[in-house]
Amino acid sequence: MLKVTGMSDADEGTATRPAVLARGWSAASEPSQILKDLMSGIAGCDNPSLLAVFVSSHLPADEIVKPLAAAYPNAILVGCTTAGSLAPELYHAEGAVLIAFDSEEFSFETCLLTDLHEFSAVDAREAIENAYLQLLRKSEPEQENFFAMLLLDGLARREEQVAASAYTALEEVPIFGASAGDNLNFDATQIFYRGAVLEGAALVAIGASRRRIEVFKIEHFRPTARRVVVTSADPELRVVQTLDAEPAAEEYARLIGIPVSELTPEVYAGHPLLVRIGGDYHIRAVQKVDAQGALHFYCAIDTGSVLTLAEPEDMRDNLIENMDRLNERLGGLEGVVCFDCILRRLEAERRGIKPDLLDIFDRYGMVGFSTYGEQFQFLHLSQTLTGLAIGRA
Repeated sequence: MLKVTGMSDADEGTATRPAVLARGWSAASEPSQILKDLMSGIAGCDNPSLLAVFVSSHLPADEIVKPLAAAYPNAILVGCTTAGSLAPELYHAEGAVLIAFDSEEFSFETCLLTDLHEFSAVDAREAIENAYLQLLRKSEPEQENFFAMLLLDGLARREEQVAASAYTALEEVPIFGASAGDNLNFDATQIFYRGAVLEGAALVAIGASRRRIEVFKIEHFRPTARRVVVTSADPELRVVQTLDAEPAAEEYARLIGIPVSELTPEVYAGHPLLVRIGGDYHIRAVQKVDAQGALHFYCAIDTGSVLTLAEPEDMRDNLIENMDRLNERLGGLEGVVCFDCILRRLEAERRGIKPDLLDIFDRYGMVGFSTYGEQFQFLHLSQTLTGLAIGRA
C-alpha cells in the first residue's frame, strides 16, 4: 500500500512540479516490497536533502534502513523504530513510512548523541550548537524558517534532558520530537542514522526552509475537578509508588472508578493525568502497573506534583479544528509530519474511530508514526500529537 504524493488534491493540475515533501508508506511484511513501496512513494522528490524513515519494530530495520541510505547517498537518513505507522491508509502497529524533504526547499544539519545512559548536558548543548552554526553558514538567505526534530531511544529515559539541552542550544528555534517505540514490548527501541541502527542514542535534525512552517502540538483532553498528589516517586525511573499516601495503582483505579484488576493500556489511554506547567496543562500518561502496585509513566514525575484527572474531547473534532487553524495560518498545507502517542491510537481503536481518523490524515497530508513520548520545545509529553506543518508557499 502506497501513495505517491507531495501535493494536495488541489495541486493535481500541476502534478509535474517536484514534490517539496514526498511521502511513501507500506503495509508489506517483506523488506524488498517495503523498499519498493517506499521508494515509489518518494519518486517525485528527485534530490532529497533529508530522508526520515519510521519502521515498525516487528520488521527487520537494518534490511530497510541500509538499502535506503545506499540508494540516496546525498541525503541524510534519520529515523527510528515505532509502535506503529500513521498515514492516510495506515494507522496500526505494522508498516513503514518514509518522508523526503526536497533539497531546493530544505537544508539540514544533524547532531547524533550516543550513549544516553552517560548523558552530559554540557556536551550535548555544545554538539547541538555546532550543528546549528554549520546550518546557519550553509543556509540560503531565503531559508529563514528554522525548526528542529528530535528522535530518541524511547527506553533510555533521557527525553527531558535532551529536550532541555536542545532548547537551550537552539535559542528560539521551535522544536518537536518523538521517542522511538517497539509496539508496547518495552524491550528495545532503535534510532537510525545514515544506514546505522543504534540503541541508547538520540538525533537532533535542524532544518531551514524557505517554506512557511509551524511546529505544533495537539491534545484532546481537558481537566476535571479530581486531583491527587504524588507522595512518593522516582523521577529517574518514571515510577510513582504512592498517590495521596496510598498505593498508586489502587488510588488511580479509585479515581477513575474501576478495580485495579481492570487497569489496561486501553484504560490508561482513556484516563490520563495532567500536570500544570507555566499555566498550561500537559498530559502525564500511565505506561503500566508493576507487581508492587506502582504506576510507571511515559514521563518523569516528581514527588509533590499535583495530578489532575483528565476527560477526553472528541479526538476527531479536536484534530480537524487544530488542522484547520494550521491550514489557515499557513495559507494551505503541503504536508504534515506527525509524531502521535501510541495511547492516542489505542484510544481510537477502543472507540472505533480509526476510519474517521484515516480520512482526516488524508485530507491534510498527515504522515508519521506512533511514539512512546513526544517533545515540544523543552517539554517531554505523552498522549499528545506533535509535528511540523509545512505550507504551500
